[in-house]
Amino acid sequence: MKGLLCVILIIFIPILFGCAAYTSLEPVGTGRASGNLSLGGPIISAFDTRIPVPYAAAGLNYGLSEQLNLNSNLHLLSLAYKIAGMDAGLSWFPTLNDGWKPTIGVSPRILAFMSLKSDVSSRFRIYPLVTASALWKSGKGDLYTGMDIIMPVTEPDYNEETVSAIVSPFAGYRWPLNNQYSLLTELKWMGANVESNQLAVEYVPINGHGAVTTLFSLERRF
Repeated sequence: MKGLLCVILIIFIPILFGCAAYTSLEPVGTGRASGNLSLGGPIISAFDTRIPVPYAAAGLNYGLSEQLNLNSNLHLLSLAYKIAGMDAGLSWFPTLNDGWKPTIGVSPRILAFMSLKSDVSSRFRIYPLVTASALWKSGKGDLYTGMDIIMPVTEPDYNEETVSAIVSPFAGYRWPLNNQYSLLTELKWMGANVESNQLAVEYVPINGHGAVTTLFSLERRF
């Protein structure tokens, strides 16, 4: 199982970057912050069964203004395989929730991975990405949906016919636990435009594309 996880982490980084529930859903407020710890991953078919691949990340959202967050995430599990990974960027919110009008967020970011191993031919992988989201107040919590678009700029070494951009729609709900903590539960269709037969790992797809992914995140407001 450890060897299988290593292969998934190294080869399919452009898809696995989204293995954390999306938390930059609304402004946190000028000078305020929220932290989160996420766990989740795609479901794969292996050993004659279906296994959710665990992937952990820790993140922080900081309010630069009432409409702008600075956010970053550190990818924790990949460190066990000597791969350092993080993403960082900004989230801008042009409109805020008012009745049926959602809080709209646009978040351009950079995803970067670096191999800490000594015997690799390629040490860095960098991917620009954009996330768009919409959030509505629903009951005691928040209903949200959105989409990640990641654009690899390094030459893939596993599939010469890979797509130029990877699209991953998602939907979730944020459950308030108390005044400081919330739990986010999210379902994502990772790589929705990538045909499953292009992937060496047998994910659980939808209509022969991408990978079904379940994600969870514990969020704390400061």
